[in-house]
Amino acid sequence: MEEASDEQVLAVIVDFFVSSSDFNGILAVRLTKKVGFEWEKTRKILERLLSQERISVVFYSHQSNPHIKRLPDLPSKEQVKRLYIDSPDTFCIYPSHRILQQRTDLEDYSDKPFAKRLALGEAQLTPVYFDLAVLERYHRDPRYFFSFGGIGGRIAIGGDDYLSENMPERDKILIETFGIGYNQARDRVVCVYLRYLILLSPEHQQIWLAHIVDQPCSINSDYARVTIYGDFPEYKSAYQALLSELTEINKICKLIGKPHLFREEFEDNRPSDFHPMLRPTKRNLQDFIHLLDKMISENIDRKFFDDDIPLEEEKERSDGKIEVQSIATINLLRNWLQSHCRTSNGQDASEEVVKGFRKVRKLRQKPAHTIQEDEYDRTLPREQDALVEEVYLSLNMLRLALSSHPRARDNYKPPDWLNEGKIVFY
Repeated sequence: MEEASDEQVLAVIVDFFVSSSDFNGILAVRLTKKVGFEWEKTRKILERLLSQERISVVFYSHQSNPHIKRLPDLPSKEQVKRLYIDSPDTFCIYPSHRILQQRTDLEDYSDKPFAKRLALGEAQLTPVYFDLAVLERYHRDPRYFFSFGGIGGRIAIGGDDYLSENMPERDKILIETFGIGYNQARDRVVCVYLRYLILLSPEHQQIWLAHIVDQPCSINSDYARVTIYGDFPEYKSAYQALLSELTEINKICKLIGKPHLFREEFEDNRPSDFHPMLRPTKRNLQDFIHLLDKMISENIDRKFFDDDIPLEEEKERSDGKIEVQSIATINLLRNWLQSHCRTSNGQDASEEVVKGFRKVRKLRQKPAHTIQEDEYDRTLPREQDALVEEVYLSLNMLRLALSSHPRARDNYKPPDWLNEGKIVFY
């Protein structure tokens, strides 16, 4: 009779999971009513099924929503322990992977590999890792809204295209959130939870499957803090820090009675290409350098220097005639710093401040006059990061120099995270 009771309870658990709309478990108190047993008897059956690895139990005390399996199962001994501690209206029962492998409808998932994994009982917040290049098709397609900043991003079809009859249904997809992970060489990879991969059409599930990384990877700890535990990230991205420095520098300019040094700030209007490299090619690096130069040297407003230093200089041409030329913005900034700022020990640090800006300008000019073949090189993302770090450090030194102005010294307070240097390359 015991075996018959066990099979009866297991059948209800499996049927509920298979027929549910979101791979749900059945609440223990509801299971008890369905099988018509007293709770004590049902609990004994569940304990036996747990020991046989035929079910798993998800507790509210472990996960905030036991009706979906968000996280991997607790150890079986811990599950048994909580069966006797937690109330039966606060935990749900699921069939185990071993039991679900016997499902007769698994062929229905043959073109939906990520949905199949949930149908076989995996946790919905199981991270799956992909090559970054999988993001390019969405980033380069204007029909998609693509954002990627800091520790993660989002992909969605644009509103007009979603409603358009010309847009195939298979391409109307959504990745609610994706994050950063790392392979064994600490190269970046894309991390997406199974929960969000199942929102892809079968065709796009196959596209992502082709880019899956088949080696051990790890999720970025800050992305896990935010998406799994609902906590705040501990750090900020160096890419975000660079944008914030531009904003903070302009704040100081206002305090000291000067026009903004940078015509445009980008924190609320982040350039779509300002993010870690998706595909490690020389062309992508050159495109990024071009963007970075436009954000810095081309973004410097010459009005900042009015009445302080000359904006033009005389130069002798090869024919001996004198020509008046505008001084380049980076040189203007260096000249202004030379005449207005000194370190605490009286040194001129102007060249050190503009060093990162000069490097970007030089790198941008180098390929402008040559035809170069594109190359694939896995070291290029680190080269891009190093360049972002140099520009960030230049901006940071510039902000510190400006904040020493008497009008800013007691009136300017930077964001804590920027002041404390809680900045990393995710």
